Amino acid sequence: TYLVAKRGAAVVGFVSITPPGPHGYSIDKYFPRQGLALTFDEGLYEVRLLTVVRPCRRTDLAFLLMYGALRYLESRGAKTVVGIGRVEVCGLYARAGLERLGPRATAGAVTYDLMAADVGTLRARAESLEGVLSRLERSVDWQVTGVPFRAHAPCFHGGAFFDAVGDEFNAIERLNHVINADVLDAWFEPAPRVVDMLARHLVFALKTSPPTQCHGMRRAIALARHVPENSVLPGAGSSDLIFAGLQRWVTPRSRVLILDPMYGEYAHVLCHVIGARVERFWLGRAQDYQVDCEALAAQVSRRPDWVVLVNPNSPTGRHVPRHDLENMIASAPRSTRFWIDETYVDYAGEDQSLETFASRSTNVIVCKSMSKVYALSGVRAAYLCGPAHLLEELRISCPPWSVSLPGQMAACEALKALDYYRAQWQETHALRAELQLGLEQLGWDAVPGCANFLLCHLPAGGPVAALIIARAREHGVLLRDVSSMGSRMDDRTLRVAVKDRPTNQRIVQTLETLLERDADASVPDQGRGAWA
Repeated sequence: TYLVAKRGAAVVGFVSITPPGPHGYSIDKYFPRQGLALTFDEGLYEVRLLTVVRPCRRTDLAFLLMYGALRYLESRGAKTVVGIGRVEVCGLYARAGLERLGPRATAGAVTYDLMAADVGTLRARAESLEGVLSRLERSVDWQVTGVPFRAHAPCFHGGAFFDAVGDEFNAIERLNHVINADVLDAWFEPAPRVVDMLARHLVFALKTSPPTQCHGMRRAIALARHVPENSVLPGAGSSDLIFAGLQRWVTPRSRVLILDPMYGEYAHVLCHVIGARVERFWLGRAQDYQVDCEALAAQVSRRPDWVVLVNPNSPTGRHVPRHDLENMIASAPRSTRFWIDETYVDYAGEDQSLETFASRSTNVIVCKSMSKVYALSGVRAAYLCGPAHLLEELRISCPPWSVSLPGQMAACEALKALDYYRAQWQETHALRAELQLGLEQLGWDAVPGCANFLLCHLPAGGPVAALIIARAREHGVLLRDVSSMGSRMDDRTLRVAVKDRPTNQRIVQTLETLLERDADASVPDQGRGAWA
């Protein structure tokens, strides 16, 4: 297989890839297989004949061809790549991650070294050159059929809980022995009427196809949120809508402004799935990560195509009041569109949602998960609220059965049980305050938030977050590493979900026991501190 690079109609470079098969590899002409540090199996591919025309040899073209070969190899499930390199250019291959195996061969006036690498090593080396990759992604017309420019790398969401109980649920009896404080599922149960509805009609809900287009769920949302029905688009959880909506409306040429730190799925989709030009509005610890609306408005005045905000924000828990956000949006360039994720807005107050504002706008989309504040994470129910003409653009590409029947039934019933949920949201504030006090008594600095979690900074000189997370996990307490949520998050920051009172007490007691037990064994680690 040849990967060919063209500039206009002219071929300016190519590289050849030989798969495993009965015809062998070109290296067989030069090196007997016996004694080579290679495993000749279905995972071994050969890359050869990397060629770049002379005028392009001081450009990124050689790297582009090598990256193209890597993506092709990854798409085929290759494990190892082998090749021969002219000795005068072996340095180029070495920088890409290939290593000399020792044997050398001569053909005429040319001397070759045998080189090989694990595909995972090549992937790691490519990721270390993110700036080059981003530039190429924007400037190259990639036409490798069936092989996207970016490798699929799912966004990290926590959820180590299922490592303990099994993702085939074969140890689900352990669920009461593990505290999943690394994810933000509700600590409380769904409303009794939700549980009763599903319990009474479970067989029906499992075996029956749901209503197409979620018409009943749309009506229930519109009635509860006081917006027109055509301003609502349900989906199978907010992730479903994030992937569908942003891939519909954002292109690699789009400029998108996001908060940093912020829920990592947005940066993942925008940077790694779409390849958009992402700009960041930095939030600082000195200001407790509060959004400065005037400073944000100044950055928005530079006319990004989209602004993506999570409000209240995760992992910080900070909230921008509705009127401040509406005023900022109203003053923004009319060509800029806004995506506001309100997964946790009910914790800030029911009057804080921008849904009505969005439904009357021409450029605002509100994304609302029903997972966290309605205790429905398992059934994957969510919706977008915004101008009807924008949602209609997306609706035509959505599948007819986007939300399961249990999900639609649960969502409709939950929206009729707001008195129950209001009591749980109020109790969450009390539980968060108690948990914050307990963590601060450990010497941790907890950011004052309004949702069902706390962002915590660990004291200097003590263990780093990764070490605390690992040790707590050994004792059945799962905490969240937040490094994927911000490009400037340090190694002393983690997030703790709010649970019920006994569980919160167990979290604090477990951490306190670990810290006390190991305090005397603390060993300095270049000023950072570590447990022995």
